[in-house]
Amino acid sequence: MQNLSYGQIFQGDSPLLVVTPHTGTSVPAELLVNPAWVSVEGRLADPFGAILKRAALKRGITCVSARYHPCVIDFNVALDSRPLSSRLNSAGLCRTHTSRGEALYMEGREPTEADVSARADEYWKPFHAAVSNELLRLRSLHDHVLLLMSHASSWLSPYREQPGVAECNIGTNRGAACDRALVAAMTKSVQEFNRSWVVNGKLADAFAAQHYGMPLDGVHVIEVEVAGRWRLDCESPDANHVPAGDDAALGNALNALDAAVRKMPRNGQVTHVGFAPEVR
Repeated sequence: MQNLSYGQIFQGDSPLLVVTPHTGTSVPAELLVNPAWVSVEGRLADPFGAILKRAALKRGITCVSARYHPCVIDFNVALDSRPLSSRLNSAGLCRTHTSRGEALYMEGREPTEADVSARADEYWKPFHAAVSNELLRLRSLHDHVLLLMSHASSWLSPYREQPGVAECNIGTNRGAACDRALVAAMTKSVQEFNRSWVVNGKLADAFAAQHYGMPLDGVHVIEVEVAGRWRLDCESPDANHVPAGDDAALGNALNALDAAVRKMPRNGQVTHVGFAPEVR
Protein backbone atom coordinates (compact mmCIF):
# COMPACT_ATOMS: atom_id res chain seq x y z
CA MET A 1 0.00 0.00 0.00
CA GLN A 2 1.42 3.39 -1.01
CA ASN A 3 0.50 6.32 1.26
CA LEU A 4 0.63 9.54 -0.75
CA SER A 5 -0.23 13.18 -0.10
CA TYR A 6 -3.69 12.84 -1.69
CA GLY A 7 -4.57 9.27 -0.76
CA GLN A 8 -3.59 5.61 -0.97
CA ILE A 9 -2.85 3.21 -3.81
CA PHE A 10 -2.79 -0.57 -3.65
CA GLN A 11 -1.75 -2.36 -6.84
CA GLY A 12 -3.18 -5.73 -7.79
CA ASP A 13 -3.49 -7.60 -11.08
CA SER A 14 -7.27 -8.15 -11.32
CA PRO A 15 -9.02 -6.38 -14.24
CA LEU A 16 -11.02 -4.46 -11.59
CA LEU A 17 -10.03 -1.06 -10.21
CA VAL A 18 -11.91 0.13 -7.11
CA VAL A 19 -11.79 3.90 -6.53
CA THR A 20 -13.24 5.47 -3.39
CA PRO A 21 -13.08 9.28 -3.78
CA HIS A 22 -15.34 9.98 -0.78
CA THR A 23 -13.75 7.82 1.95
CA GLY A 24 -11.17 10.43 2.99
CA THR A 25 -11.58 11.81 6.51
CA SER A 26 -8.65 14.24 6.88
CA VAL A 27 -8.85 18.03 6.90
CA PRO A 28 -5.76 20.21 6.17
CA ALA A 29 -4.40 21.99 9.24
CA GLU A 30 -5.02 25.43 7.75
CA LEU A 31 -8.77 24.76 7.61
CA LEU A 32 -9.03 23.64 11.23
CA VAL A 33 -8.73 27.27 12.39
CA ASN A 34 -12.46 27.44 11.55
CA PRO A 35 -14.32 25.50 14.28
CA ALA A 36 -16.81 24.15 11.71
CA TRP A 37 -14.11 21.88 10.29
CA VAL A 38 -13.33 20.26 13.65
CA SER A 39 -16.50 18.16 13.43
CA VAL A 40 -15.73 17.27 9.81
CA GLU A 41 -12.29 15.83 10.48
CA GLY A 42 -12.50 12.09 11.00
CA ARG A 43 -16.10 11.90 9.82
CA LEU A 44 -16.64 9.18 7.20
CA ALA A 45 -18.85 10.35 4.34
CA ASP A 46 -18.98 7.03 2.46
CA PRO A 47 -19.17 4.02 4.82
CA PHE A 48 -20.10 1.65 2.00
CA GLY A 49 -17.03 2.82 0.08
CA ALA A 50 -14.88 1.86 3.07
CA ILE A 51 -16.53 -1.59 3.16
CA LEU A 52 -16.05 -1.98 -0.61
CA LYS A 53 -12.38 -1.02 -0.30
CA ARG A 54 -11.77 -3.60 2.44
CA ALA A 55 -13.46 -6.31 0.39
CA ALA A 56 -11.39 -5.39 -2.67
CA LEU A 57 -8.11 -5.36 -0.74
CA LYS A 58 -8.88 -8.83 0.68
CA ARG A 59 -9.06 -10.07 -2.92
CA GLY A 60 -5.94 -8.28 -4.15
CA ILE A 61 -7.90 -5.82 -6.28
CA THR A 62 -6.27 -2.50 -7.13
CA CYS A 63 -7.62 0.40 -5.06
CA VAL A 64 -7.18 4.16 -5.21
CA SER A 65 -8.68 6.00 -2.25
CA ALA A 66 -8.80 9.61 -1.07
CA ARG A 67 -7.09 11.03 2.00
CA TYR A 68 -9.10 14.23 2.35
CA HIS A 69 -12.75 14.60 3.26
CA PRO A 70 -14.87 15.38 0.16
CA CYS A 71 -15.97 18.69 1.66
CA VAL A 72 -12.32 19.77 1.36
CA ILE A 73 -12.19 18.71 -2.28
CA ASP A 74 -14.46 16.32 -4.18
CA PHE A 75 -12.45 13.94 -6.33
CA ASN A 76 -15.54 12.93 -8.32
CA VAL A 77 -16.38 16.45 -9.52
CA ALA A 78 -14.98 18.01 -12.69
CA LEU A 79 -12.36 20.74 -12.38
CA ASP A 80 -14.71 23.28 -13.93
CA SER A 81 -17.51 22.48 -11.41
CA ARG A 82 -16.53 25.09 -8.86
CA PRO A 83 -19.47 27.39 -8.09
CA LEU A 84 -18.27 29.92 -5.53
CA SER A 85 -20.47 32.59 -4.01
CA SER A 86 -21.71 33.85 -0.67
CA ARG A 87 -24.94 31.86 -1.07
CA LEU A 88 -25.31 28.26 0.04
CA ASN A 89 -22.91 26.07 -1.92
CA SER A 90 -23.22 22.41 -1.02
CA ALA A 91 -21.93 21.15 -4.35
CA GLY A 92 -18.95 21.69 -6.62
CA LEU A 93 -15.26 20.98 -6.25
CA CYS A 94 -14.86 22.76 -2.88
CA ARG A 95 -17.97 23.14 -0.76
CA THR A 96 -18.71 26.16 1.42
CA HIS A 97 -21.60 24.40 3.22
CA THR A 98 -22.66 20.85 3.96
CA SER A 99 -25.90 19.58 2.41
CA ARG A 100 -27.59 20.36 5.74
CA GLY A 101 -26.65 24.02 5.45
CA GLU A 102 -23.79 24.00 7.94
CA ALA A 103 -21.30 26.73 7.03
CA LEU A 104 -17.73 25.49 6.61
CA TYR A 105 -16.18 28.96 6.47
CA MET A 106 -16.67 32.19 8.30
CA GLU A 107 -18.61 34.74 6.25
CA GLY A 108 -16.33 36.40 3.74
CA ARG A 109 -13.63 33.72 4.18
CA GLU A 110 -14.91 31.26 1.57
CA PRO A 111 -12.24 29.82 -0.77
CA THR A 112 -11.27 32.01 -3.71
CA GLU A 113 -10.68 30.76 -7.23
CA ALA A 114 -6.97 30.77 -6.42
CA ASP A 115 -7.60 28.63 -3.31
CA VAL A 116 -9.63 26.12 -5.31
CA SER A 117 -6.99 25.97 -8.03
CA ALA A 118 -4.29 25.36 -5.44
CA ARG A 119 -6.23 22.44 -3.94
CA ALA A 120 -6.87 21.04 -7.40
CA ASP A 121 -3.16 21.17 -8.24
CA GLU A 122 -2.10 19.63 -4.93
CA TYR A 123 -4.77 16.93 -4.54
CA TRP A 124 -7.24 16.51 -7.43
CA LYS A 125 -4.80 16.33 -10.34
CA PRO A 126 -2.41 13.77 -8.82
CA PHE A 127 -5.37 11.69 -7.63
CA HIS A 128 -6.74 11.43 -11.16
CA ALA A 129 -3.29 10.94 -12.64
CA ALA A 130 -3.02 7.92 -10.34
CA VAL A 131 -6.42 6.60 -11.48
CA SER A 132 -5.39 7.02 -15.12
CA ASN A 133 -2.05 5.33 -14.54
CA GLU A 134 -3.69 2.36 -12.86
CA LEU A 135 -6.25 2.00 -15.65
CA LEU A 136 -3.46 2.00 -18.21
CA ARG A 137 -1.40 -0.49 -16.21
CA LEU A 138 -4.32 -2.88 -15.81
CA ARG A 139 -5.37 -2.40 -19.43
CA SER A 140 -1.87 -3.51 -20.47
CA LEU A 141 -2.54 -6.76 -18.59
CA HIS A 142 -6.14 -7.36 -19.68
CA ASP A 143 -8.28 -6.93 -22.79
CA HIS A 144 -10.89 -5.11 -20.68
CA VAL A 145 -10.82 -3.34 -17.32
CA LEU A 146 -13.61 -2.11 -15.07
CA LEU A 147 -13.41 0.97 -12.86
CA LEU A 148 -15.82 0.61 -9.95
CA MET A 149 -16.37 4.01 -8.29
CA SER A 150 -18.12 4.42 -4.94
CA HIS A 151 -20.11 7.57 -4.00
CA ALA A 152 -21.12 9.08 -0.68
CA SER A 153 -24.69 9.86 0.20
CA SER A 154 -25.78 11.54 3.44
CA TRP A 155 -23.31 14.31 4.23
CA LEU A 156 -22.91 15.15 0.55
CA SER A 157 -26.57 14.69 -0.33
CA PRO A 158 -29.84 14.30 1.56
CA TYR A 159 -30.65 10.72 0.56
CA ARG A 160 -29.88 9.27 3.98
CA GLU A 161 -33.02 11.03 5.21
CA GLN A 162 -35.22 9.34 2.59
CA PRO A 163 -35.48 5.62 3.45
CA GLY A 164 -37.78 5.02 0.48
CA VAL A 165 -35.16 5.84 -2.16
CA ALA A 166 -33.34 3.14 -4.14
CA GLU A 167 -30.73 1.59 -1.89
CA CYS A 168 -28.24 0.99 -4.68
CA ASN A 169 -27.85 3.62 -7.40
CA ILE A 170 -25.78 2.51 -10.39
CA GLY A 171 -24.51 4.95 -13.03
CA THR A 172 -22.87 4.32 -16.40
CA ASN A 173 -23.31 7.72 -18.13
CA ARG A 174 -26.63 6.48 -19.50
CA GLY A 175 -25.00 3.36 -20.90
CA ALA A 176 -22.11 5.09 -22.68
CA ALA A 177 -19.44 4.19 -20.09
CA CYS A 178 -19.88 0.44 -19.77
CA ASP A 179 -20.77 -2.65 -21.77
CA ARG A 180 -24.26 -3.94 -20.97
CA ALA A 181 -22.87 -7.37 -20.07
CA LEU A 182 -21.03 -5.86 -17.10
CA VAL A 183 -24.10 -3.90 -16.01
CA ALA A 184 -26.08 -7.15 -16.12
CA ALA A 185 -23.43 -8.87 -13.99
CA MET A 186 -23.54 -5.99 -11.52
CA THR A 187 -27.32 -5.90 -11.17
CA LYS A 188 -27.53 -9.68 -10.85
CA SER A 189 -25.01 -9.50 -8.03
CA VAL A 190 -26.88 -6.68 -6.28
CA GLN A 191 -29.95 -8.92 -6.08
CA GLU A 192 -28.04 -11.13 -3.63
CA PHE A 193 -28.14 -8.24 -1.14
CA ASN A 194 -31.97 -8.12 -1.25
CA ARG A 195 -31.75 -4.35 -1.80
CA SER A 196 -33.66 -2.06 -4.15
CA TRP A 197 -31.62 -0.69 -7.04
CA VAL A 198 -31.84 1.53 -10.11
CA VAL A 199 -29.54 1.97 -13.11
CA ASN A 200 -28.88 5.47 -14.48
CA GLY A 201 -31.33 7.21 -12.19
CA LYS A 202 -29.98 10.14 -10.17
CA LEU A 203 -26.44 8.83 -10.74
CA ALA A 204 -26.71 8.80 -14.53
CA ASP A 205 -24.28 11.62 -15.31
CA ALA A 206 -21.56 11.45 -12.67
CA PHE A 207 -18.07 12.67 -13.50
CA ALA A 208 -16.00 9.48 -13.52
CA ALA A 209 -18.30 7.63 -15.92
CA GLN A 210 -18.19 10.54 -18.35
CA HIS A 211 -14.45 11.06 -17.94
CA TYR A 212 -13.08 7.51 -18.03
CA GLY A 213 -15.65 5.36 -19.80
CA MET A 214 -14.27 4.06 -23.12
CA PRO A 215 -15.98 0.67 -23.51
CA LEU A 216 -15.06 0.31 -27.20
CA ASP A 217 -11.42 0.57 -26.09
CA GLY A 218 -11.85 -1.85 -23.21
CA VAL A 219 -12.18 0.69 -20.35
CA HIS A 220 -15.52 0.42 -18.54
CA VAL A 221 -16.92 2.42 -15.62
CA ILE A 222 -19.69 1.67 -13.14
CA GLU A 223 -20.45 4.18 -10.39
CA VAL A 224 -22.27 3.04 -7.24
CA GLU A 225 -23.97 4.97 -4.45
CA VAL A 226 -25.50 3.16 -1.49
CA ALA A 227 -28.33 5.20 0.05
CA GLY A 228 -31.50 4.89 2.12
CA ARG A 229 -31.74 1.97 4.54
CA TRP A 230 -28.62 0.27 3.16
CA ARG A 231 -26.63 3.42 3.89
CA LEU A 232 -27.97 3.42 7.44
CA ASP A 233 -27.05 -0.25 7.84
CA CYS A 234 -23.48 0.56 6.84
CA GLU A 235 -23.11 3.25 9.51
CA SER A 236 -21.68 1.98 12.77
CA PRO A 237 -19.23 3.15 15.42
CA ASP A 238 -17.37 -0.09 14.73
CA ALA A 239 -15.01 0.61 11.82
CA ASN A 240 -15.00 -3.08 10.92
CA HIS A 241 -18.78 -3.39 10.81
CA VAL A 242 -20.32 -5.03 7.77
CA PRO A 243 -24.12 -5.40 7.49
CA ALA A 244 -25.29 -8.96 8.02
CA GLY A 245 -24.86 -11.01 4.86
CA ASP A 246 -23.23 -8.19 2.91
CA ASP A 247 -19.64 -9.35 3.33
CA ALA A 248 -20.15 -12.61 1.44
CA ALA A 249 -22.48 -11.01 -1.09
CA LEU A 250 -20.02 -8.20 -1.79
CA GLY A 251 -17.23 -10.72 -2.29
CA ASN A 252 -19.45 -12.65 -4.69
CA ALA A 253 -20.24 -9.43 -6.57
CA LEU A 254 -16.56 -8.59 -7.01
CA ASN A 255 -15.81 -12.16 -8.12
CA ALA A 256 -18.69 -12.07 -10.61
CA LEU A 257 -17.54 -8.75 -12.07
CA ASP A 258 -13.97 -10.02 -12.36
CA ALA A 259 -15.18 -13.11 -14.21
CA ALA A 260 -17.46 -11.08 -16.50
CA VAL A 261 -14.65 -8.70 -17.47
CA ARG A 262 -12.31 -11.58 -18.28
CA LYS A 263 -14.90 -13.19 -20.57
CA MET A 264 -15.29 -10.15 -22.82
CA PRO A 265 -13.87 -10.30 -26.37
CA ARG A 266 -10.41 -8.96 -27.08
CA ASN A 267 -9.75 -5.27 -27.83
CA GLY A 268 -6.83 -3.29 -29.19
CA GLN A 269 -4.20 -1.39 -27.19
CA VAL A 270 -5.07 1.82 -25.33
CA THR A 271 -2.42 4.50 -24.73
CA HIS A 272 -4.39 7.16 -22.87
CA VAL A 273 -7.43 7.27 -20.60
CA GLY A 274 -9.08 10.06 -18.65
CA PHE A 275 -6.83 12.65 -17.03
CA ALA A 276 -3.35 12.94 -18.56
CA PRO A 277 -1.15 10.50 -16.59
CA GLU A 278 1.93 12.66 -17.02
CA VAL A 279 0.45 15.36 -14.77
CA ARG A 280 1.79 15.23 -11.20
